[in-house]
Amino acid sequence: MPYPADKVTGADLTEADEYDDIFAALKHPVRRQILLFLEEQGEASFTQVQNAVGIEDTGLMSYHLKELAPLVEQSKRGKYHLSEVGQAGAELFQRVERERHRSRVTVRSEIDKYLNETIVKSVLLLGILAFTLSVPTTVDILVSVQGIYEDLSAFLLAGMFLISLFGMIFGVALFAVYYRHYHSKNAKNIIVYSTIFATAVTMLSSFTFYQMYLFIGGTLSVTSTGSGIPWQFGVLRAVGFMASAPAVAYAVSKARRRH
Repeated sequence: MPYPADKVTGADLTEADEYDDIFAALKHPVRRQILLFLEEQGEASFTQVQNAVGIEDTGLMSYHLKELAPLVEQSKRGKYHLSEVGQAGAELFQRVERERHRSRVTVRSEIDKYLNETIVKSVLLLGILAFTLSVPTTVDILVSVQGIYEDLSAFLLAGMFLISLFGMIFGVALFAVYYRHYHSKNAKNIIVYSTIFATAVTMLSSFTFYQMYLFIGGTLSVTSTGSGIPWQFGVLRAVGFMASAPAVAYAVSKARRRH
């Protein structure tokens, strides 16, 4: 609420004028330099001030000193120094600069932290995905190559099937741990996103298996040796993996919670 005209005292006017003088001086970068230089030096001659701010034009230098008249005083020896108002202005400017610097440092730190975390999370996610896909792909290649030259025994197929399936299950368990650590500790979210991850892995691995199955089938039609990799191998593995993924994610979320 504004003061009535008859209630404004001389002290109020003086204080308001001082603030106006301070802010007017701080608006110009040259005058800010003069204030900070005189605060550091205590007092300085006209030439010293001129050299400090890098102004060669004497008239322009005199103009800036004149505009700083309420903040800068001249002693009997002709040297310039800060008045009480000037000291308050220099302290205010330094305080603002410190806060601005602190804000910039804080923002930069938060950005760096965010980028570092993003990079780490991306690398981990790609690593988990690569591992989960590499296990069935490697097994499919081994089984397919072996199947070109000879009929595959049920024991070998069962062993390779379990190796690839358990490798994929271990991959989805790693994803569940990753998701809980970086995104959400909620069991429902862990199960949902682990299932989505498992679906993506199943689609990619099934596509790779199908392409390999077609290639090996074409190769066998030419060489007429071996029996190749049966299509049931890929179908059963995909079904078993998708059925296991939610249960594995649930088990991981419960185990981590008890821990």
